[in-house]
Amino acid sequence: MTKQRETWNSHWGMIAAMIGTAIGLGNIWRFPYLCGKYGGATFLIPYIILLFGVAIFAMMCEWVLGRHTKREPLGAFDKIKFPFGRDIGAWGIVGPFFLYSYYIVITSWVLFFVFASFEGLYFGKNTETFFASFLGSKWIFLAHFAAVCITSGILAMGVQKGIERACKIMIPTLFVLLIVVVIRSVTLPGANEGIEFYMRPRWGGLLNIETWVAALGQVFFTLSLGMGAMLLYGSYMKDEWGIPMNAISVTLGNTSASILAGFAIFPAAFALGFGAVIGGAKSIGLTFFVLPKVFEVMPGGHFFGGIFFILLAFGAISSAISIQEPAIAWLKAEVGWSRKEAALFTGIILWIMGLPFLLNGFVKGGLGAKLALLSKMDIIIGQLAIPIFGILAIIAVGYFMGDRGFDEMNKNARVKLSHTWIKFWIKAIVPIFVAILFILTLLKILQENGVIPAIILPAKEIGFTPIGITPMTVFMIIFVCVVFWGGFIYTTAKVLTIEKDKKARVKRGLAHSR
Repeated sequence: MTKQRETWNSHWGMIAAMIGTAIGLGNIWRFPYLCGKYGGATFLIPYIILLFGVAIFAMMCEWVLGRHTKREPLGAFDKIKFPFGRDIGAWGIVGPFFLYSYYIVITSWVLFFVFASFEGLYFGKNTETFFASFLGSKWIFLAHFAAVCITSGILAMGVQKGIERACKIMIPTLFVLLIVVVIRSVTLPGANEGIEFYMRPRWGGLLNIETWVAALGQVFFTLSLGMGAMLLYGSYMKDEWGIPMNAISVTLGNTSASILAGFAIFPAAFALGFGAVIGGAKSIGLTFFVLPKVFEVMPGGHFFGGIFFILLAFGAISSAISIQEPAIAWLKAEVGWSRKEAALFTGIILWIMGLPFLLNGFVKGGLGAKLALLSKMDIIIGQLAIPIFGILAIIAVGYFMGDRGFDEMNKNARVKLSHTWIKFWIKAIVPIFVAILFILTLLKILQENGVIPAIILPAKEIGFTPIGITPMTVFMIIFVCVVFWGGFIYTTAKVLTIEKDKKARVKRGLAHSR
């Protein structure tokens, strides 16, 4: 007898879990780094265009595939008779293991910096040297073990009692803590320069193809697309919840965290003399060796540093949960293990898989040498493998499910999508964008390793001259506030109200039938 599949207990819990799946290091570490590298709003504009033009539809496709089949990635592709479905779906089980193996290592760094901030361990020290020494110390093993135990423990408690309950607490808290840091950052003397850098587009940068490639890659990474997690979480969705509005709510909620992270980092960095680091080769270390220095010279730095790394830990753990969950779901459905047994087994395997990245921190050399193995794995998984799985999920819905897929997308949706244009967009436009991302990324990697001659020109440094808050900057601030923060509040309230109205109508119907 087949066990009844777990579902989300509440609509808000589902939204919080979906946002928690997407929000993590990609928002609070990777997004500001890319914004700095490609010129603030010069990166933000392509990001927004690709977010609404590509990513939101890719997310809906993964949800459709999951909810329609009520299966984990391996079973989902097989059920719709996708060619080599079980082999392709297996990537949604195995792939996240490789991603998690180094993602949880970064999560362990965050956990350590929570402690280091409140204790002031890096205060008065060279923060880059401090970070490098941590990577080669016994503390990295303890932090890594703690990170694996936390995620596995939450997952052992189940969808409703574990994932949903944790995200309902962590995600609102993350936003509250992030807002606290933003308020501290933007009120520092000289913060205007950072706001101007972050929100004023340098239009020439929009012609740089690498900016668009980086933006599309970040969209997939930050929304946890192509990892099997969104597909699996979609299988936990109840049929009465409409997909389009919920996808908009989750997308806006995720990007709201990214926008807030930028407002937390850039104003403080410029106000405290680190503006020259933004956009340069060292900007990739903003979170782990530049930002701690910012907290050191910031009034109340112990407190605000600890707060920042706590919220980063919340985001990292919520994403790590979603990466480990597909394997647990498969072991439950296909092997017959209990959730606790599956969580313990996958936790042990993932802890072992993370050891090579920990041991790499003990090699001789600078920070680059200690992070070399992790960087290579991120390129292989994050930039190449994830887009492949993402485009296959889109093709599965567009070409193999056909009308079944588009009917599932519109099931019980208050705002229904026209079959004519949504078919064209999902079957043609979205796969083309994702294919372009994959091809250009592959060419860029081959170029950087000397396999092929220069094809993609390297990104040019985006010049920035502080000229005060300009009208364009004010417009961009208002735009992101209205579209992302206002849009998230509105759409989330809307979908929850729709759900409440449906329940009220059902109750009235039952009362009349009596």
